[in-house]
Amino acid sequence: MNITDLPQPFGFYRVLTGSDNLHFGYWQNKTDLNLAQAQEALSELLLNRFPKPPKRILDVGCGLGVMAGYLAKAGYQVVAIAPSEQLIRYAEKKHPGAEYVACGFLDDHNQLRSPESYDIILFQESLQYFPHLAPVFEKVKQLLKPSGRVILCDEVSYTPETRKYSAVHEAQNIERHFSEQGFFVRYHNRIGSQVTPTTEHILHRFYKKRPELIACFGEESESQFIHFTIGWEKQRTWYKTGQFGYEIWEIEPSQFQVRSYKEDDEKSILQAFQTAFGVSQSLAHWQWKFKKSPFGGPYISTVWDEKLVAHYSAYPVPIWLGNHDTMTYQVGDTLTESAYRGIGRGNSSLLARAVRHFHRLYCEGQIPFFYGFNTDKIQRFGKMFLRYYPVAPVYEWIVKEEALQTLSKTPVWQNWLRGYTVTCVSQVEEWADDIFAKAKSHYGWLVVRNQQYLQWRYQAHPDYTYYFFVIHHWGKAVGWWLGRVEGETLLIGDALFSQQDIQAPRAGLIAGLAFLQKKAIKINEIRGWFSQTPQWWNEVLKELGFDSQRHPQDLDFCVTSFTEEIEAEEIGKNFYFTQGDSDLF
Repeated sequence: MNITDLPQPFGFYRVLTGSDNLHFGYWQNKTDLNLAQAQEALSELLLNRFPKPPKRILDVGCGLGVMAGYLAKAGYQVVAIAPSEQLIRYAEKKHPGAEYVACGFLDDHNQLRSPESYDIILFQESLQYFPHLAPVFEKVKQLLKPSGRVILCDEVSYTPETRKYSAVHEAQNIERHFSEQGFFVRYHNRIGSQVTPTTEHILHRFYKKRPELIACFGEESESQFIHFTIGWEKQRTWYKTGQFGYEIWEIEPSQFQVRSYKEDDEKSILQAFQTAFGVSQSLAHWQWKFKKSPFGGPYISTVWDEKLVAHYSAYPVPIWLGNHDTMTYQVGDTLTESAYRGIGRGNSSLLARAVRHFHRLYCEGQIPFFYGFNTDKIQRFGKMFLRYYPVAPVYEWIVKEEALQTLSKTPVWQNWLRGYTVTCVSQVEEWADDIFAKAKSHYGWLVVRNQQYLQWRYQAHPDYTYYFFVIHHWGKAVGWWLGRVEGETLLIGDALFSQQDIQAPRAGLIAGLAFLQKKAIKINEIRGWFSQTPQWWNEVLKELGFDSQRHPQDLDFCVTSFTEEIEAEEIGKNFYFTQGDSDLF
């Protein structure tokens, strides 16, 4: 068969590369490789994922047959398919040994009917030729043996914008579809930066060999030449800007499906919560946290074995990063039913599968980091398998009897002489926006404690009644405390003040205690969490009589970063948090 008989772009690439290996190259951060050597390196990287022969392999989209022929010579039983008769005839002639079949993967062919008939199913840069992934992984699940593996190797997109111009799938959608079919990841490698030089090599050869291509395929191929070079120019830009990448997966089937929240899942979620923790969570609480948030959601990954057996979730919150607003997530309500905690180990555990699903669908390329508060046991698992790191210890700040008596006995009229008025409110109004605008630059990084956030987080909370003590100085709002009463303890869950008026916190506590006393509420202790940053705020707390001590459960503020621009440790040094930033208030 002549090269000119090959369908495009295979004919073009055969001339450009001078080889039947038409796949991307893998440069391994080496600069002295040529394209052929880099292509061999990628093949070697893939072959390391194959079990020893003999095994039965289905090569989906075999191209010119290089990999199928190699695997057949190595002792594997190989069925290689492509929808083009010309490609199959070429592969049969040039790379014999495999059984070549001219058909599409979703076609009704006898080699694609028998269930559980393949040990390995390989998609090497062929997944992008399927516009819809759900039927692909559904059929893969049928054809693969229970102990089999799928090896996926392809370009991926990290933004939906490229779908306007390219058939390459978003990485998150690939994982979403195979997770819903019950596959989990045994091995994963992102090598986008190490295959990016391929775009330069191919473009260079296109322009260098243009006369040869036109002479070989005729003047009518000029329009195809222009089409392909424009496409490669786009790809080169996308790779360099991080919109495109290249990933390798080895995935394995299981009985457990991982999928996103669907309507009415909350019934199963609440039942699993009761089973896992021995306490009930109300439907009203769940709806407030995940469904009625003004910032979006629900953002939930669930694991199913006919019933829900594991669950990972978070809710979005706005944050201020010192010079701009963005969004993050606060992690909440993580669980695995006890009977299923022994399934898998490490990255293959059910919780790790749910977390991976959550990261890819809701976090990567969308938020800079997320945070939560966890104890040492969960931290160890998180550090080993979930990229979840403790970055700041949690301290409780406590006002005990002597200091509390000083605050309680200070007459409120002293506030008035200094120009302070304090109101106790349960409704959040425009004062919240005013205070946040003035105070945010004094805290570094923090949740955007504006009117919208405070109304949702505290005012709309279905379980508790909170008190806002709002402080004005000569008529201008300068800060607030937020608390609730538990027994004879005033739990301070949140606070925000401007550093320019450091007397306002004292005025607020004095008036707040007087307000509670008038309501016949006895307070013997004030207690709350506060981060060790900013330092000026810690000094204010000490002057008020607060003493700090390590949280009794050794809780830490933990984060997972999704950008190379922010180190996890940097978040711990800069982030202002309170107990209200956790699920425990």
